[in-house]
Amino acid sequence: MKTGLPLPEAFKCVTLKARDVDLRPFSLSDVDSTYQAWLLDGETTRYLDVAFTDRSIAKLKEFVRAVEANPNRLFYMIVVRETGESIGTANLEIDPVNRLGNYGYMIGERRWWGTGVALQAQVALFDLAFDQLGTRRIYGGARVDNIMSQFNLKRLGFVKEGVFRNHVRTDLDSDTYVDVVYYGLMHEEWLAIRHKFDAHRYEGG
Repeated sequence: MKTGLPLPEAFKCVTLKARDVDLRPFSLSDVDSTYQAWLLDGETTRYLDVAFTDRSIAKLKEFVRAVEANPNRLFYMIVVRETGESIGTANLEIDPVNRLGNYGYMIGERRWWGTGVALQAQVALFDLAFDQLGTRRIYGGARVDNIMSQFNLKRLGFVKEGVFRNHVRTDLDSDTYVDVVYYGLMHEEWLAIRHKFDAHRYEGG
């Protein structure tokens, strides 16, 4: 089905720029011991699905190859522009038929937690999705006990839309399940507040 809009695969080689960080396309060579260490850190992956998966180097490379082969998914390494340090990842997947977007991010280097780089990365993703890919809605979910993630979604203008009760397991070895709260952000809602995040955008040429 033709939508007349740019497809995500046209941006697979494009680097996104935020104020202090670049989101460069993730490559197979990025699957190293540092990247693996982020994913093996229980605190970093506490609320992420990756905590339930095989995180061997071989499996991680298999995952990256699958992402590269998906024309509708974009996967980035978040890099501090001034130093070139890799500090985390971000991803955006688009449903071009329904013009929906789903995204995620992870700051793997703990010393960068709370510095605002995660917000910068998200603003760059939203600008790409809404301004260039014609996305009409972005959605995402967070475990009910993930208070910070829900705060982040609300800060970015997302609206709570529903709750999936007892939806995910809390731990691989546990039979305890928790709710997942789902949020959505419409294109017109983002347009109304996007100016609030100008300080997080790249000001260079």
